[in-house]
Amino acid sequence: MDDLENRLATLLGEAGAGDPPPGLADRIHRSVATRRRNRRASWLAGVSGVAAVLIAAPLTLRGGDGETAATVAPEPAVTVAPEPRPTVTMTVTGSPPPSNGPTPTRTITVSPGRPPGTRAFEERLRTVVAVTSLATIGARTASGEPFAPAALGSDGTVLGLTPGGKAAQAPASGGTPERAGFPAQGGLGAAEGLRTWTQGGEQHCRTADGATRTISPQGADPEAPVWVDGGVIAGSDVMRQPWVSTGCAKPGKTITDGTAVAFSYPYLFTVEPANARKLRMVDVRTLKVAAEQPLPEGVRPQTMGKPAQQWYAAATDTAFVWVAEGMLHSGSFGDWRSKRTFGTVPKPGKGKQARMTAGDRLVVYTTGSLSLVHDPRTGVTLKQPGLALAAGPWLLWQQGGAYRLARVQ
Repeated sequence: MDDLENRLATLLGEAGAGDPPPGLADRIHRSVATRRRNRRASWLAGVSGVAAVLIAAPLTLRGGDGETAATVAPEPAVTVAPEPRPTVTMTVTGSPPPSNGPTPTRTITVSPGRPPGTRAFEERLRTVVAVTSLATIGARTASGEPFAPAALGSDGTVLGLTPGGKAAQAPASGGTPERAGFPAQGGLGAAEGLRTWTQGGEQHCRTADGATRTISPQGADPEAPVWVDGGVIAGSDVMRQPWVSTGCAKPGKTITDGTAVAFSYPYLFTVEPANARKLRMVDVRTLKVAAEQPLPEGVRPQTMGKPAQQWYAAATDTAFVWVAEGMLHSGSFGDWRSKRTFGTVPKPGKGKQARMTAGDRLVVYTTGSLSLVHDPRTGVTLKQPGLALAAGPWLLWQQGGAYRLARVQ
């Protein structure tokens, strides 16, 4: 700390005997800021995991016949590593205080700021929504197999697959994933009292009592998304024709119009980019079109002989959110007047596909290695490495070697 002491002494040496020098705090602020920028890297390396925070400490300014004390204090202090937090005391030479007056003091800050992006995702999430509960989900099953979450249920159930294609699940209370009791090729979904999955070209559904039925009316595409919301399961057959089923009781019904791209009960969103070139809202209670709009911004009409455009969508209770041409967009499907664009999204790796999921409020776009958590209500988007999923009041994200599950409002 010798260099800082000497620089403070130089600044303070200009003072008169009666008062601290004018602009003392400003000059010290500027000096400390410059020093902090130039030496942050070496300083943080030197503390080696110790909290590099300068807590309020007296600066004793000794000169001829007396002492002048200045106080160094945080704004508050920022922790960049776990406890303990050392206190640093510096002594410099300055002018003596007045003999008939109070000891002059100044409060300055010399603590380093936290590097950008180091705030925990949970902390950033709490600035957007209220988090009412948190749980940790293990990344391995009870038998030690790697667990990869593939679906989040509206009841907080986390469903995933092991390398052998066996389904595993963890409850909203967290813990180690356990075998779910069935193999799956894809199409995983969950809600209170039911589990659903694609296997053998069909969509299966199991109730809480263990009864299992086939609910796909004419097969199921294991590569197509499956949604579960409001007690309704929606999926697509191998020709990408949408179907919906109310619970597990019996096979569902097909919807003749378009390709399904998003679902928020009671509306299934379908598109016909080649023919009608419309985005439709189908009411799954009546199987009738409730509303239709032109294709969303950035979604191109499909033309003969050209590959279909890859774009993604998800829907909350009030918003339709989509990614097209690498841009994130959002619109209110109440009147379709409020539409906004929020910038670019990360691209999936070669041979990979991104996906979007939505809960009651939050929407997630994920490549598997990087995720964006978007709040259509405020327009705030949070970035987090790894996988993230949303459903109902729940948000799941990867954190280190495990997963965190939050209930949000």
